[in-house]
Amino acid sequence: MAPPNKGFKGFSEWDPTSISKEATATPKEDTKPTPAQHPSPRRGSRRGSNPTTSRESSQNSKPQFQKLERVQPPRILSQGPGAPRTPLRPPAPKQKYPNIVVDERPSTTLTSAQKIKRVKGIYWITGIGVYALSSYGVYLYIQYGKAVKLNDENEKQYRLGVKDRPDIDTHQVYENISGKYDSNVRWSEFFMGMPFLRRWMMWGLQGDVLEASAGTGRNNAYYPVRNCKSVTMVDNSPNMLIIAKDDFERRYPRYGHISFSPQDASQPIKSPSGEGFDRVVQTMGLCSQKCPVETLRNLEQHCKPGGKILLLEHGRSHYDWLNNILDAYVLDHARNWGCFWNRDIGRLLEESGLVVTKISRFHLGTTWLIEASPRSRNQDQTTEPGSESK
Repeated sequence: MAPPNKGFKGFSEWDPTSISKEATATPKEDTKPTPAQHPSPRRGSRRGSNPTTSRESSQNSKPQFQKLERVQPPRILSQGPGAPRTPLRPPAPKQKYPNIVVDERPSTTLTSAQKIKRVKGIYWITGIGVYALSSYGVYLYIQYGKAVKLNDENEKQYRLGVKDRPDIDTHQVYENISGKYDSNVRWSEFFMGMPFLRRWMMWGLQGDVLEASAGTGRNNAYYPVRNCKSVTMVDNSPNMLIIAKDDFERRYPRYGHISFSPQDASQPIKSPSGEGFDRVVQTMGLCSQKCPVETLRNLEQHCKPGGKILLLEHGRSHYDWLNNILDAYVLDHARNWGCFWNRDIGRLLEESGLVVTKISRFHLGTTWLIEASPRSRNQDQTTEPGSESK
């Protein structure tokens, strides 16, 4: 083993930064030994060397690395007695375009450009809404003025005998429009919410059911056929009733307790049991009937004691200005659709004598949802009108 270098310094005088230099270059010999050094053995004699001293020198010659200083968190400086304490950050790099703001973290605060864009969107939506409402109001005002003049002129001519009140055959009108009726009223009923009202009316059907003025079967989709013992549909338009039959059989192919009768709802109707119906339904029928009061009384006679009569009709409104419009254009509407939309449904119910239990009105009062029941009658009157044997 090689003898220790004479220029070795004690641990108290050793500089760790000179490790790399001492590891590569041989240190110069110092002629004057320090007191801390051990006496060197005889030159040329390896046997007389102290092995302990050699091991200690080899151990002490191991390189020692500097301690890594712990990274300190950024200092927090106070900007004032009441100011919040915010950590200092290095300055952000300059952007190529000063109007583009780059933020690494999402921020809930809006820039001035975003605020302006949002305000413009609100202004546009509000402006469009105000324009639509004002345009619709102007249209109604113009129609109201025309309706008042037209109605006054017609009534004057009727009184003087210059013009007779027209007699419109609604039966023929429905025969002509039966093929295109569903496609013409589908979207208008959808936006008015009529499917919801139809479903509401048909929800509690049970037992033997009669639907008067069935039309093209626009109530077929809402029939709870599992609760219905039988279903009977009548309408005075054979073409419409054929469409209703095809649609019902397509929806409920396994339901066999169904019958269709092309007749007016004011005439006697035969039930499967011969004792009447548990539920009687009519939708938009009073507006097209020649004698709506007689129709209501006939439906009452065919309803069992304790049964219900459900009506979904349209007629006069809560407001006189809207009633004037209905009165002025009722003839044109009846020629095109077979419907007299200005009839007073409340007065018809009062004249019929039905026991009305509930009335709900929609669409400014023009749509009537009615629940009624038949008047009490003699206990021995168990058969329906027209079912007696001759």
